[in-house]
Amino acid sequence: MKTEVKSQTNEIHYKKIPPNTLWLLNLQQYRISPTPGYVLKRWGFKGWQWPGPYYSDDGEDGILEYLFYYIDDKNKFAVDIGAAHGYGGSNVRYLADTFGWKTTELDYSKKWENIHPRVKNLRITPENICSKLLKYETPYQIDLLSLDIDSMDWYVLKSVLEGGFESSVIILEYNPIFSFDDDVVRSYSSKYNKDGSSRYGASLSAFEKLLNKYNYTLVENCVDLDNKIYSNNAIFLNNKFIRDDDKTSTIEQLHPVAWKEPWKENKALDTTGIAWEISTIKDLKRFLIEKNIMKELKEEDYEVN
Repeated sequence: MKTEVKSQTNEIHYKKIPPNTLWLLNLQQYRISPTPGYVLKRWGFKGWQWPGPYYSDDGEDGILEYLFYYIDDKNKFAVDIGAAHGYGGSNVRYLADTFGWKTTELDYSKKWENIHPRVKNLRITPENICSKLLKYETPYQIDLLSLDIDSMDWYVLKSVLEGGFESSVIILEYNPIFSFDDDVVRSYSSKYNKDGSSRYGASLSAFEKLLNKYNYTLVENCVDLDNKIYSNNAIFLNNKFIRDDDKTSTIEQLHPVAWKEPWKENKALDTTGIAWEISTIKDLKRFLIEKNIMKELKEEDYEVN
C-alpha cells in the first residue's frame, strides 16, 4: 500500500513511511553477510554459476532492499550498464527477481560460459547509451540504475541524465584512489577498454557533483576497509524521497581516505601503453593527471545541457 507524505518541499510516495529522520544513516548495517563475493571465493564458484538469491559482490543487495522497503518501486524497472553475465555481482538481479521488475541489462563482453538471457551484448558509449536504452523499451522513469563499466562511466552517466532518464536509486562504481574533494575523471577516449588498472571512471566527488545537479544525494559508500570489504560502490538517492529533516552523511564522512583496490597492480599505463611502477596512491594520482590520463574537472564540465 502506498503512503503519500507531503513535506515542505515536495510530495513523496513511500511504500512505508521511514521511521525517523535517521533512516539514511549507517546503511552498511543492512549489508548481506556473508557477502556473495566471499562465498563465491570460499566455495570456488565462478560468478556466472552463482544461484542467488542475493547477487551483489559485497552485500549491497541488502542496502538496496532496505531502501526499497520504504520507497515506492512503482516503475518496476531497473537498468544495469555493465551487467557482466547478469548473475554473481549483479546489483539488479535480486530486486528484479524479488519484485518482478523488468530490466535493461547491457554488457560488451562474451567471455562467460553462462549469460543471463536478459543481458544484451553491445558496446556502450556516451553517444549511443540513450538510443540503446530506448531501443530496448526502457522507460524514462526507473527504480534502479546500476553503472559499472570501468571506463567512461562519468560521461555515460551524464548522457543518461541529460537524456531525461530519472532513477529513484543509483548505484555506481567510483575510482577510490582519489580523495573526497578530488574532482577527477578519466580523460575521454572512445577507444579505451577496461584494462584492470586504476586509470578508469571518476572520483566520488565528480559523481556527486554531477548527480547533485540532477537532484540526487549521496547516501552510502559501500567500502568497509576495516573488514576488508573493498567495495567502491556508492549509492545515491533521488531527492524526492528525502524529507527536509532527514539526515545524511557528508562525502568526507563516507570517503575519509583514498584507497586502491588491492588486486590492482602497483603500476600504471601511460597513453602509449608503457607501464610505470608507482609506489604510492599519491604518486599514482599525480602520474595519471600529469600524463593527462585522468583530468581535473572544472565547474563548466558539470553544466546541464
